[in-house]
Amino acid sequence: MKIVRLNNAEKFNNNTLNFLGNGSCFNTAFGNNSAYHIDKEKQSLLLIDCGESIFERIIKQKILEGIRDINILITHMHTDHVGSLPSLLFFCQYVKGIIPTVIYPEKDIMNQYLSLVGNEPQAYRLITPKECEEYRIQEVKQEHSEFINAYGYILELEGRSIYYSGDTKTISKLVMEAFRAGNLDEFYQDVSRYDTPAHMNIETLSRLFTKDERSKITCMHFDDDITRNKSECLGFNISRVNEYRNLER
Repeated sequence: MKIVRLNNAEKFNNNTLNFLGNGSCFNTAFGNNSAYHIDKEKQSLLLIDCGESIFERIIKQKILEGIRDINILITHMHTDHVGSLPSLLFFCQYVKGIIPTVIYPEKDIMNQYLSLVGNEPQAYRLITPKECEEYRIQEVKQEHSEFINAYGYILELEGRSIYYSGDTKTISKLVMEAFRAGNLDEFYQDVSRYDTPAHMNIETLSRLFTKDERSKITCMHFDDDITRNKSECLGFNISRVNEYRNLER
């Protein structure tokens, strides 16, 4: 499968995605890794992952004020990426009166999970990335866990082509070729300072890219301050958690 950029949009100074949290599973201080994008004109929200701590941050930061359309893209079913999704769906149903769209490649698995925790099927819409009409999304199968599937995504937002790794130990040939061909405007990669079978080791990542290339990659999903600082010292950008306060749109 070949990745082709939809258009030749100019490079922006700021990243398209904002972050509600940028920590790994056990890094409660940083919050679960989760990114989002708000289209002010359409009053729509795209949320990527909704781990245990994310619903609370959405409420505290008033992310949903003025939002009429909610799309939630899930990378995999570990609870630090999906743990408070049920609460968000309940809130949308009973408080906001909104039917969110949940986007995940394995509809049966997601339906089973949401059914087990009591979310009513009429309270959300479930589609695969290929069925999504709001955004162009291409799924990338990742190497993360032997027990569940994990996905990264290449998506188009505001004319920019964005790769979001989710959790993965490797970077696929497809993504590397797209990056080196200049077909990715933004590149978000999870990192770890440990050598694990589940996440990309920061030293390994640094060996894959030149110094100039590292400046085009944003690291996320940090184990701790050491991992975040090391990422920055090696020349990568680091994801930063925004304190969104529903500023005037």
